[in-house]
Amino acid sequence: MSNSYDGDVNAYERGTGFLLARLGSLTARSWTAFLAAHDLTQGQYAVLVTLGEHGPQGQRRLAGLVAVDARNIVAVLDALAGRGLVERRPDEADRRRRTVALTERGKALVTVVADAAAEEQDGFLRALDQAERAQLNLLLRRLYASHVDGPA
Repeated sequence: MSNSYDGDVNAYERGTGFLLARLGSLTARSWTAFLAAHDLTQGQYAVLVTLGEHGPQGQRRLAGLVAVDARNIVAVLDALAGRGLVERRPDEADRRRRTVALTERGKALVTVVADAAAEEQDGFLRALDQAERAQLNLLLRRLYASHVDGPA
């Protein structure tokens, strides 16, 4: 499928590597601005969404789920707790451990941010129809998995 854009660019601008890098840069800037508008960092967002999807978690398990070093998760949790978005309480099975859960305020924020993120994504992908978006996502996940998980 060709469009008028193809004839208006230099050869390097049609390369997959260039396009992935450029779109990555554009989406990273957009995503960072989106999170900043909601007064969140990427780490804080990951914690909130993960707790929303998986429910209360031990701090160590939560750190693993969001791919943050267990020592560094404390600062993220402190910031979220300070805003009343999460609470830490003793684990019922092992009182030495701490369980992290979303507060009602945290749950509400996750909903608001998820809805806003979906709108943001729709805007970014506006040039693609639903089938093309699904295909792009599938291809990107497969490519990502091949680099993160190794060859299939």
